[in-house]
Amino acid sequence: MAVVAALLSMAVLAGCASIPTSGSVQQGRATEPDQLDLDVLVDGPQPGATQEQILQGFIEAAASPRNNYQVARSFLTDDFAGAWQSDAGGTIDVLADRQMSAMSDAEWRVQAVPAANLAPDGQYLQPESVTAIPLEYTFEQVDGEWRISNAPPGILIDESTFELVWREYTLYFYDPQFRYLVPDVRWFAGRETAQTSIVRALLAGPAEWLAPGVVSAFPEDVQLESPTVPVSGGVADVSLTGPAFDSLLTIQRMRYQLQESLLGVRNVTEVRLSLNGGVEEVADLADAPVRTPRINQRPVVSDGATFGFLATSGEEIVAIDGLSEQVTALDPTGASLGPGGESAAVRSADGVSIVRSGEDAVLLDPRAGLVAPAIDGYGDVWSVPADSPDALVWFGPDGTATQVSAPWTGSRIAAIEVSRDSTRLVALLADGSRSRIVATSIQRDSDGNPVALGPVPLNLADVAGVPLDVTWLDAKTVGSITEAPGGGARLVEQEVGGRADATDGPAGAREIVGANSLRELRVLTTAGDLVTRAGVGWQGQATGIRFLAPQQPD
Repeated sequence: MAVVAALLSMAVLAGCASIPTSGSVQQGRATEPDQLDLDVLVDGPQPGATQEQILQGFIEAAASPRNNYQVARSFLTDDFAGAWQSDAGGTIDVLADRQMSAMSDAEWRVQAVPAANLAPDGQYLQPESVTAIPLEYTFEQVDGEWRISNAPPGILIDESTFELVWREYTLYFYDPQFRYLVPDVRWFAGRETAQTSIVRALLAGPAEWLAPGVVSAFPEDVQLESPTVPVSGGVADVSLTGPAFDSLLTIQRMRYQLQESLLGVRNVTEVRLSLNGGVEEVADLADAPVRTPRINQRPVVSDGATFGFLATSGEEIVAIDGLSEQVTALDPTGASLGPGGESAAVRSADGVSIVRSGEDAVLLDPRAGLVAPAIDGYGDVWSVPADSPDALVWFGPDGTATQVSAPWTGSRIAAIEVSRDSTRLVALLADGSRSRIVATSIQRDSDGNPVALGPVPLNLADVAGVPLDVTWLDAKTVGSITEAPGGGARLVEQEVGGRADATDGPAGAREIVGANSLRELRVLTTAGDLVTRAGVGWQGQATGIRFLAPQQPD
């Protein structure tokens, strides 16, 4: 490929920083991982270029978003240059599989094998199929030179170039009770326009799959006052217009949402918010929502005799007062620990039960063949039979059962787990001979009770093999274990809204739980060994473990 990636600058963001509305940068949480800021140098059309050269040049030039894709538009006829919808998303393809062929004297077709799709709002989506997509281009001569007179909307970009030009940003919305910030990962190109893209995306609202489970501080009909968000001296000026902003709490939440979402933009160290022409100088939120819910650092395990926290030495299980004895009495085969260690959803031969501190176990779901249950931050228990993926039921704290319409499809479901902010549910399903991760939002009423799952799921990674387990590794990353064809285990770490990393898991892997960082994930093997990552291998932490139990934060 003729595209040359030029390294213009490297941002090494040392230490920690948060973004106030005005004043100096304050010490706070860590920023997004360091990334290189790269621009792509591309050439315009050359005199006497053939149709194939013009087509190849246009595709390569579309990797540079500078000045509204100015170079790419120079490959188009004057009439079509203004009509081409460069912002209509795109296809990220496998360059080695890309094929180009002439269909007639003035028509060419590109066969692109999708690795991912990019939505117009910056969502990174897994393709529904890896079947080649036909993209057709029409040519006309302008002053004796070939130019493209019609092309599909959006861009075609190969995986390697995408990684150089596009950058990941995390937008934040709120759970309905405003206790947590909920991440919504997007991808944008263009160093100079990233802050504008982020603010526009915030105002447009959360991704479709996430929307039913979250809320935004920004009222409807709020717009940017100018086409861009300027940055000067590290200050991003966000000027909004809309209905009267007469709620101090709403303004504080709007500002906080902007601060957290713009933190990943290079050269932005401060945010100034103006509403209907007036700069808002308001105090910070008194009780700011939690961005990264943390759980107990110790894994929750059962060895058949004790259910509780595994000691750091790995030689002892510390019982949970008022809970462990009741759980163990059920002869459990799986469980999830509720907030504060005050409750647990437990699977046994009788079905799924709820155990509360100091109380006897209550059987909730007597159905056969259930997967290990999930519990959320409200104490609701989620249960589904492995052979009936669409038979998902949630049980309220009073034991009331409600069947939920599941938005996924599959022949079998292996595992479910609720995110630590209780806004999302992840499932691992069998889809033919493959294992597939699906995420969906949890819609709740004003009291926090589940109402429904979002009707549009987010399909994540799929790999060949038999699905075994899935877990939340942090606020925006899930992990899964799959038994690979022919033996062995595949570990998938999938950013929700981003890319997946599939590697070999430890031999005999069957269960996985997260901790408070990606490097601290734990895997349980069929031999009862609990292992953690150690360099490029896996190190034993304990033996004789029957199952792992994911946790909800306090």
